[in-house]
Amino acid sequence: MRAVDQPDALQRAARDALARQLRLAQRGRSMLHPFIGRSQRFEIWEHYPRRDAIDATGRWQFYFHAHDRAEPDSARHPQEHGHIHLFRRSPQGRLTHLTGLSLDARGLPLCWFATNQWVTGERWQAADTLMRHLPDMELRLHGPLAGAALWLADMVRFYATPLRQMLLQRDTALARHCARHRVRPEQAWADRAIAVWSSLPVHWPQDALLAAASVSHS
Repeated sequence: MRAVDQPDALQRAARDALARQLRLAQRGRSMLHPFIGRSQRFEIWEHYPRRDAIDATGRWQFYFHAHDRAEPDSARHPQEHGHIHLFRRSPQGRLTHLTGLSLDARGLPLCWFATNQWVTGERWQAADTLMRHLPDMELRLHGPLAGAALWLADMVRFYATPLRQMLLQRDTALARHCARHRVRPEQAWADRAIAVWSSLPVHWPQDALLAAASVSHS
C-alpha cells in the first residue's frame, strides 16, 4: 500500500488542505485570491500567474485560467468559474498534463478532469506513467502562490486513488475511440470535438469529512 492510501496520510492531506482554505476564508479570501487577487482586471484565457508557476524542483508547473462562458463548452462544469492545469515537467521543460481542477466562484473544487492532447499541446504519457507521480506529490514555491501550491499538492495526494482511476479511464476512452473510428491516437489527440476524455466529481469539503469519519471508525 502506498503512503497516500494509508488512513493517516489521507487524513493529513485533507486536514492540511482544509486548514489552508480556512486561513484564507478568515481573511475574507478564497482559493482564487492567490491566483487573481492582485490583478487589476481579470482576462479570459490569460494564465495566472502570467508565466505559470514552477515549483522549486522544476518538476511541476501549473496555472489558473478561465474560458469565455459565452462560448458553448459541453466539457465544462456548469458552475465552473475557472480551472487549474497541473503539468509534470521533463528536465528539458516539456510538459505532460497530469490533471485539471475546476473551481467555482467561491474557489471551491468541483471536479478533476483529463484533457485531450490538443487542449494544452502536452507531451502525452500513458496513465501508468502518470500515476507514479500522484502519491508523493509536493509543490514548493516562494511568494504569493506558496500556499496555493501546498493546497494543490494536498488535494492531489488526498484524491490520488480516484485520480488513478480517472487517468485509466482516460486511456480506455482513447483506446475505444480509436477502435470505434479506426483512427490512430495521434488523430484522436488532435480531434477538436474531444476536449476531455474523463472526469472525476469532487464533493469538497464533504469528501474530507467522510474520510475523517471513516478513519475514526476503523
